Amino acid sequence: MDTAYVNGKIYTVNSKQPWAEAILVQTGVITAIGTDDDVRQRMSKDAHLVDLEGRMVMPGIHDAHLHLLFSGLKFKFEPHLSPGGGQQQAIEDIKSCNCSGPGDGAGNTWVLGGDFFPPDFGPEGVNKDFLDEAFPDQPVFLYDYTIHHGLANSKALELAGITDDVVDPPGGRYIRDEATGSLTGEMVEHARWPVLRSIPDYTTAINAEAIAWAVSVCHKYGITSVQEASASPQALKAFKDLDTAGALNIHIAAHLVWRDEGFGMAKLEDLESMIQNRAEWATKHVDTNFIKVWLDGAPLPPHFTQADLTEDGTVDESSILVPQEEFLTRLTEFDAAGLTVKIHCAGEGSTRRALDTIASVRQTNGPEGPRHEIAHAGFIEANDYGRLEKNNVVAEMSPAIWHVPEYGLMDYYHFNSVLKHQAHMTVGSDWIITPDPNLFPALQGMLQHGSESIDLDTAIEAMTISGARAVNQEKHRGSLETGKSADFIVLDRDIFAVDADEIGATQVLRTVFEGETVFLHERLEEQPRATVGRTA
Repeated sequence: MDTAYVNGKIYTVNSKQPWAEAILVQTGVITAIGTDDDVRQRMSKDAHLVDLEGRMVMPGIHDAHLHLLFSGLKFKFEPHLSPGGGQQQAIEDIKSCNCSGPGDGAGNTWVLGGDFFPPDFGPEGVNKDFLDEAFPDQPVFLYDYTIHHGLANSKALELAGITDDVVDPPGGRYIRDEATGSLTGEMVEHARWPVLRSIPDYTTAINAEAIAWAVSVCHKYGITSVQEASASPQALKAFKDLDTAGALNIHIAAHLVWRDEGFGMAKLEDLESMIQNRAEWATKHVDTNFIKVWLDGAPLPPHFTQADLTEDGTVDESSILVPQEEFLTRLTEFDAAGLTVKIHCAGEGSTRRALDTIASVRQTNGPEGPRHEIAHAGFIEANDYGRLEKNNVVAEMSPAIWHVPEYGLMDYYHFNSVLKHQAHMTVGSDWIITPDPNLFPALQGMLQHGSESIDLDTAIEAMTISGARAVNQEKHRGSLETGKSADFIVLDRDIFAVDADEIGATQVLRTVFEGETVFLHERLEEQPRATVGRTA
């Protein structure tokens, strides 16, 4: 049965037909879009008619960077530490959660949670002693607010085989007590890997439930298409199980993790195997022709592990996590295989290194290869903006926190500069860093970013059709046109008519994915199906 959505104010993101009143959907595809009369003439006699009551409709949002499994586990199954809470509050949060972490075959049930802000732990600093006192026989791992670092208690270190004489690994560092030289339990970047390798997996059922919940949250905020920025073996299995069961109502471009055991939740050799066998994990809604690599760390205190530029304009190699020869070799191989690579860059130095490497790949493989991406493209040196378009590189803007005063990012995320240089720009929440994937506050922030502000039409394009183009799906979604997937959202306000200060509070009333309503706000009641005539 076809469904006609009429009496709406529909923003299509199609320059040839920017606005419409009605949409006709058949078997998940838009078969007509135009005036109410146009659609009524086309719909069948037993069509389901939905009155939009004059509300604004737009294409479903594409979130260019989030972490479905991590977010589902973090917010649904693990203790969440109170913001501003100290050591004692952290213990209370963990014990009051009644959460059960994964268990191993030796009877150890892990406590996993986060995310702590180091200064909140007071003058004592980040030290495992308070965890040892509360959990002397149970392994505990807490990730910090950047997700790049963590704190393990003594039992967790013991299970990972880490002792005070451990040597800092490439790309990582163990924090030690200044007076005694003993380990505090805090681990930076790759130093987390041995502990993370020791943590057993959650059950497949929990992983699937976590992802299903995360997808439902995406629907609440109007998201119908995502780029999963840390597709691990566990995530891919859950995606496939859900999609096979007909329960994955979202488009996923799965960026398979390369060379990071932390975000990849597996050993390096297992990540390589996953990439080699990527076709086995592809399903109707999951595209596995994407790769993710972390070139540096996080530009946040107290560790500041991003790679910046030195005073003479060269890359600070001390924070680069991937040796250049290896990076160039693998990026060339991925490019030749037609795989899009999302490159985590948190500083001007890592961004330049990525652009230099992509330019070398273009010389070797030719300019027609897949678009690659700079993830978190808020940190670009002025001379590098023009290199984005020249090398067919997407500037992916995330995490969506540029509008939050506490982060002090008003001088970063140069939306206008990126677009003035004709570069391709997308927007991602980086959900796991953010409390939810709601992009409407960030949309408002893109309009109120000083000299780097952009207009509303352009910002919406970055959240819709530009995202579809980044994952090679612009012919199938990203705008509301005949023949495209019926993925759209109904809003509680016309964001073109309200003051910019009101855009951030926008609520999604209905989310439609492939023609089916997957989210309906409590303010709406599902209208009864009606049999109508073609000219009713």
